[in-house]
Amino acid sequence: MAKNRITRGRGVLAARLDDGLKDRLGSAVVSPQLLLAAKAAVAAALAWTVALAIPGEASRYPYYAPLGALLAIYPTVAGTLKSGLQTVTGLTIGIILAYVAVWAGEPNWGTIAFVVGVGVLLAGALRRTAGGGSGIASAGLFVLVIGNENLGYSLGYLVQTVVGVGVGLAVSALILPPLHLNDAVGQMSLLRRTAARQLQEMGEALEEGWAADDPRWSERRDDLTASARNARDALQYADESRKGNVRRRFHPRDVRRDYRHVEVLEVVAAHTLNITNLLQDGLHGTSREHPIPASVRPPLQRAFTAVGDVLDLWTVEEDDAATLRAAQDSLHALASAAYESSSRDVPFGAAAAIAMSLHRILQAVTPGLRIEGAE
Repeated sequence: MAKNRITRGRGVLAARLDDGLKDRLGSAVVSPQLLLAAKAAVAAALAWTVALAIPGEASRYPYYAPLGALLAIYPTVAGTLKSGLQTVTGLTIGIILAYVAVWAGEPNWGTIAFVVGVGVLLAGALRRTAGGGSGIASAGLFVLVIGNENLGYSLGYLVQTVVGVGVGLAVSALILPPLHLNDAVGQMSLLRRTAARQLQEMGEALEEGWAADDPRWSERRDDLTASARNARDALQYADESRKGNVRRRFHPRDVRRDYRHVEVLEVVAAHTLNITNLLQDGLHGTSREHPIPASVRPPLQRAFTAVGDVLDLWTVEEDDAATLRAAQDSLHALASAAYESSSRDVPFGAAAAIAMSLHRILQAVTPGLRIEGAE
């Protein structure tokens, strides 16, 4: 049975390598940045063309249309809509602010300082509705210095920017709107494999006797923390990429289930980090705690390997029931060894705490939830 599991594991590994190669080739052909650049270029060109056809005073300021498209365009449709609304809202507030300053007279150091100062202040207070940075201040400054009392300039500026934002939104929504589901699946799978590998490496640390100041301890913690953060960020970005995206109809996915997967994986990561800290202190002991007894180390090492094997499978199917039973048996053996090695002075040592964290990991992933692939 072990031989069959190894063979199946090699097949899974080969499939993952093939999938990784396909992903890299696909990314090389259509990289997200290249697609975004192409869509921005198309949006700017279309916005300029449409702007020239706008009648009236606004036709004198066509250059603001491609600028509006550029400010609005974003990798996701929802992001483009949000960025576009923020641009238009910030511009409107900036124009109003400039006309308030005009009442004080011609542009001078006082009115310029007023528009910029209040604009930056409002940008911070209205960040969600008007965007951050200096958008309000720059819009108000343009109108104050260039347009002054010219109402046609202000209206042309606003109209052409709205045109550009509209064109940018149309391009973002209709031309290859990206779905980042595969990225999220990949990051979740990477987090699971990282946690599984680190549990197995804890067995190596126990066998090799890593020193307390060995840099590998902090490297493992940093890797796992970064992987957990990347998994949640990737899922949130994938969820955003589905909003307003016409392609989601052809690629349905239960994102709520993915969020549950991430929550489970975050629990696994937290317990794995706790195990790393406990083992680092308990391997050689501290001023307040004795080192892990020699009699507990072999069952502890076997438990690391067995639970890591279950985590690497992620889901326990009928053929993998032996792997689950092996992990459960290893935890029972570890608990017995930890109990036998306990004393009145140290009733709950590092080994017992590690056994509890391993038990929590096993509870979290069984019955397992398979992370399904995305198209």
